[in-house]
Amino acid sequence: MKKRFTAIFLALALCIGLIVPAFASAVPSVAGEKLSGVNQRIYQEMKDVVEKVAGGKQTSTETDLLMEKGEMEWSVQELGLSSVDDEKLEDALNKKVNEVLDKVYTCLEMDLPFEMFWANNSWSWYWYQQHTDSTVWITSLTVSFDVSPDYRGSSKTTVDPAKIAQANAVKGKAESIVRANAGKSDYEKLVAYRDEICALNTYNDDAYNALMKDDSVYGNPWQLIYVFDGNPRTNVLCEGYAKAFKYLCDLSDFDGDVACYIAEGTEGNDNHMWNVVRMEDGKFYIADITYSDNSRIGKDSVFMANASGNGRKYVVSAGSQRYTYTYRNDQEGLFTDGFLPISSTPYTPDSQPSTPTPTFTDVDAGTWYADAVDWAVSKDITNGTGDGKFSPTQQCTHAQILTFLYRASRGEGKAENADMVKAQAWALQKGMIDSGFDGSAFCTRADAVNYIWQALGKEDAKASSFTDVPAGAVYAKAVDWAVDNGVTNGTNTAQTEFSPGRVCDRGTIVTFLHRAYVPEARLSA
Repeated sequence: MKKRFTAIFLALALCIGLIVPAFASAVPSVAGEKLSGVNQRIYQEMKDVVEKVAGGKQTSTETDLLMEKGEMEWSVQELGLSSVDDEKLEDALNKKVNEVLDKVYTCLEMDLPFEMFWANNSWSWYWYQQHTDSTVWITSLTVSFDVSPDYRGSSKTTVDPAKIAQANAVKGKAESIVRANAGKSDYEKLVAYRDEICALNTYNDDAYNALMKDDSVYGNPWQLIYVFDGNPRTNVLCEGYAKAFKYLCDLSDFDGDVACYIAEGTEGNDNHMWNVVRMEDGKFYIADITYSDNSRIGKDSVFMANASGNGRKYVVSAGSQRYTYTYRNDQEGLFTDGFLPISSTPYTPDSQPSTPTPTFTDVDAGTWYADAVDWAVSKDITNGTGDGKFSPTQQCTHAQILTFLYRASRGEGKAENADMVKAQAWALQKGMIDSGFDGSAFCTRADAVNYIWQALGKEDAKASSFTDVPAGAVYAKAVDWAVDNGVTNGTNTAQTEFSPGRVCDRGTIVTFLHRAYVPEARLSA
């Protein structure tokens, strides 16, 4: 892993940034939340650019910012100069601007493990300034991030849309890993993500050797794209391991207050990137996925590990081996007042508290929907209807199924009636419904599987052969997918009818969702 801060000074001189509580539960999971003032403003502007470029919505990485007086303003003394006529004014201003962009870029890298895949860890800018005899301020600032050669378009600050689209294809693989482990405990999810990353990847020795010869090289071996692209010949370095792990965690719905962070610095004498995980006990643990992929070290030696030390340096002891992690200086203050503190005691998975599932008087343990009801309630997808009842036979409306699906897909949990509005806005944005949508209409089996199929990526599946599902029906492919993936099957003994027009009840809906999001719950082929 190598991070470079290479700024190109294009200044055009014209004469005309934290207080955070010490308790872990109050530590933000997003570094950008700690920024303030102009740092926060530039972070938000560049975050929007990064997300649009990664999403294929724009090709240029450049943005223009008009500055109010006072946002980027310094006295002559603060610039280390004797007067505004000093020939070193341009260099002094560039130094101040670079300090801001350095902090912003670091926060973006910490917060956007996937969306920064195209970035080359360097940036450019130019500015206009005004001044008095004693004060200088920036009136406008144009910033652009350099693009890695792997994704570069017609210039170093533009991307190739085709290459961006190709990189985005890996998101489906990451999302499928999260869905496959949705029913597990928080710790079990983390273990599964570690194991998946290690199974999909082999440490990229060739890229490491190239880095040793030329420390300016950078590209896909540093990114998570190579982890999820399905090609065994494309592999990553520590940065790719750490970003892939955080990305899977960011996509996940955890039961406890779990957050995953990226950390940079050294392990021993080598530059390194790893993860720090805050668990539901409020403590932080080192999770080094790169070393977990080393058979000599062992998967559990530095995974969810405690450490001795404080401040910048921590030591993990594993048998006779010691691993020394030292945060880089710019990691200070990203999430806490200092560096992320590592627990001195080991994490015990069995200590994770469980939330008791309510017992409903109308849901017997032996019914076909009982497990699905338990799962849906434990995940805050839905709850009872009052008086100790779940009402499994109560018919569902379109608004209700979309609300359940929104919570399952987004990991939002319940937010009472506000979720129904958010769910419909989400479904409209994804093209699942149109502006004339009637949320009060009852939802049929065809509607339900079609919604779930679209939410999970509209995957192709082998054709089913129901006599009541016309090949050209808008829901036909969704029915094929639902049957092929064990979400549901036919409604008659011969399995020849699907009954697409039959209205779904609450028991049916939660069962569909349970099978869709928890592979272990699916029907056998």
